[in-house]
Amino acid sequence: MNKEQFKKGLSISLIIFLGLALAITYFFLLYSNASIGAVVGEVFVVLRPFIIGAIIAYILKSTCNGYEKLFLNILAKKKAPDHKKDASKANVIAVILTYLTWTILVGGLLLIAVPQIVESITVFIHDLVDNIPMYIETVNTWVVDFKAQYPDVAPYVDEAGDAVIGWLNNDLVPQLPEIGSTIVLGVFEVFNVLKDFVIGIIISVFMLSGRKVFARKITLLIKALFKEKQANAILTEARFADKMFGGFLEGKIIDSTIVGTIYFIALIIMDIRYAALLALICGVTNIIPFFGPFIGAIPSGLIILMSNEDPLPKLLSFIVFVCIAQFIDGYFIDPHIVGSNIKMSPFSVIFAVLLFGGLWGFGGLLIGVPTFAVIYDIVRRIVFHHLQKSGKQDILKKYLDETGRLKKKPKPENAAPADAEPVAEPQNTPEK
Repeated sequence: MNKEQFKKGLSISLIIFLGLALAITYFFLLYSNASIGAVVGEVFVVLRPFIIGAIIAYILKSTCNGYEKLFLNILAKKKAPDHKKDASKANVIAVILTYLTWTILVGGLLLIAVPQIVESITVFIHDLVDNIPMYIETVNTWVVDFKAQYPDVAPYVDEAGDAVIGWLNNDLVPQLPEIGSTIVLGVFEVFNVLKDFVIGIIISVFMLSGRKVFARKITLLIKALFKEKQANAILTEARFADKMFGGFLEGKIIDSTIVGTIYFIALIIMDIRYAALLALICGVTNIIPFFGPFIGAIPSGLIILMSNEDPLPKLLSFIVFVCIAQFIDGYFIDPHIVGSNIKMSPFSVIFAVLLFGGLWGFGGLLIGVPTFAVIYDIVRRIVFHHLQKSGKQDILKKYLDETGRLKKKPKPENAAPADAEPVAEPQNTPEK
């Protein structure tokens, strides 16, 4: 057997081996009544501390890079540069200052906000329990008045009431023990998540300090697996994705913190109860693009209605303030904090939020916009490359001319917005 025959036989053997391994794995999962989703869920639970650590390190990356650059500039002015030692010192000091800064910011925010939030939740639960008889009496009064005013629909109202009572007696009450067990398991899961979060913070220190080493290793792996042009295209898109996700997440966290603080101060001035709780709800949901203010305003409005101190006037005041606050956030705060990293049309934002929110739940609502921006950019590059390679530059030029892109100065590839088409590059010009 010569060398070529040996390589061919080895390749066929590896393919057969991988095929058998996949078949065995599939039948094992099938006959053990374990779904792929359950297996993936178990893996996710095991790797959850590492995932949390990676997310924390990614969020802190920009702060750490800023401190490192500042310290390197200070060292360069004081003495002759020793790049290797200076980079190591700057990295260590930057990591320490980053965690110190964020600990002070987050810790101070928690010390101020947590007591207010706990007090608001406690008062709300106490008021809700005390007001249950009043709520029941109010509903009965509404039903009686409605039946007296519209006697023709009274039988349907009685039927609906009997259906609700039957659901409570036949469905909800028998499931109370199971609901209680679910609540207990949920409490234990919260403690597990908190434990993984603490471990994730420790892991994030190592990830943040070794971020450049990891980046160099991944870059080396990509260049080893792909040709130069393909590797450069992958790295360019990776830098674009980093800019989209990093700029969006960091900006939205800061923006939502500012918006939540504004809500808290305004609600106290308007003398609306549960100000800290309502500010927390509106601030957290503000992270979600477009739909966030509505998602936060609906439960907040219902909580205000449950108050027995002039709920309707205060609800109207709250709605007016929500409109004003979102106008200020949309036109002044958000553009300056999130910046021009994400430039997408309103239709694209709505489509991205609905699509990825439906696929991935709350996580999809958070990262749907930057994910869609990256997918859009990949498709745009493929279309442009195909048109140029197939000799259809005239079609591309006409499209760019009609959309007004040719009149604009071309921007760097890694700064191209999601909904803007850059000027077509020459066919043989490699990407940076």
